[in-house]
Amino acid sequence: MDITEHLAELRTRIMHAAFYVLIGFIVVYNCYGLIFHLVAHPLTSGLAKIAAKSVNSHQLLPPGALVFRDFTAPFMLRIQLSMIGGLTVSVPFITLEVWKFIEPALTKRERKPFRLLAPFAVFLFLLGVSIGFAIMPACVEWFLGYMSDYPNAVLLQDPQSYIVFLAKLLLAFGLLFQLPVVLMALGKFGIVKSKHLTQYWRYATISIMVLAMLISPSNDLFSILFLSGSLLVLFFISIFLVKLVEPKDNL
Repeated sequence: MDITEHLAELRTRIMHAAFYVLIGFIVVYNCYGLIFHLVAHPLTSGLAKIAAKSVNSHQLLPPGALVFRDFTAPFMLRIQLSMIGGLTVSVPFITLEVWKFIEPALTKRERKPFRLLAPFAVFLFLLGVSIGFAIMPACVEWFLGYMSDYPNAVLLQDPQSYIVFLAKLLLAFGLLFQLPVVLMALGKFGIVKSKHLTQYWRYATISIMVLAMLISPSNDLFSILFLSGSLLVLFFISIFLVKLVEPKDNL
C-alpha cells in the first residue's frame, strides 16, 4: 500500500477503536451504581477497619461517606469513571485493531509469534490491573493509618481524587506486567538474549525493586514488595519465553 492507503487504514482502525471505547463507556455508564460500589470498596473497607481500631473513631466520617466540593462534581465523576472503565474493557478490542493494522506489514513467519503475543499482552495487562485492585485495600488502610498522627483531624474524602489515584495504581500495574511481552519482542529481534538475562539477574532484581518504589503511587511497604515480587516472577518467566522465541544463532 502507498502512504495514502496506509493513512486510510490507520483512520479506519482508530475509528473502530474509538467505537469500542464508546460502547464500553455506555455500558459502564449504565452500570455505574454497581461499578462505583466495586471501585469504592477499598476505600470504604479501609475506613471501616481504621474506625474500628481507632480510639478516636469520631475523627472519620461514617464508612463510605464522600464529600463533593462542587455541584457538578457528581456528574463529572460519573463521566470520568465511565471513560476509564470504557477504555479498560475495550483494551482487548483495541489490541485487535492494532494487530489488524500491523499484520499486513509482517511476513507469514513474523506473524506467528505476534498472534500469540497480542493475547498474552492483554492477559498480562488485565492480570496486572486485577492484582493492583486486590492490593488497593492495603494501600488505603496504610494511608489512613497516619490519621492518628493528627489529633482531632477529620477526613473529607474527595471521590474524584480517589478515582484518579486508583486509576494511576491500576495503570502502573497493568503496564509493568507487560515486562514479558517487551522482553519477548526484544528477544525475537535479537536485541535481548536469554543468556544475558540469566547472567545479570541480580542487577535486574535491584532494578525492579527500585522501579517498584518509583512507580507505585502508594509508598507502603506491602505494595512495593508485592509489586516487585510479581515483577521478579514475570522476569524469570520471561527468561524462558525469550529462549523460546530468540533466533537460533543467539543461543
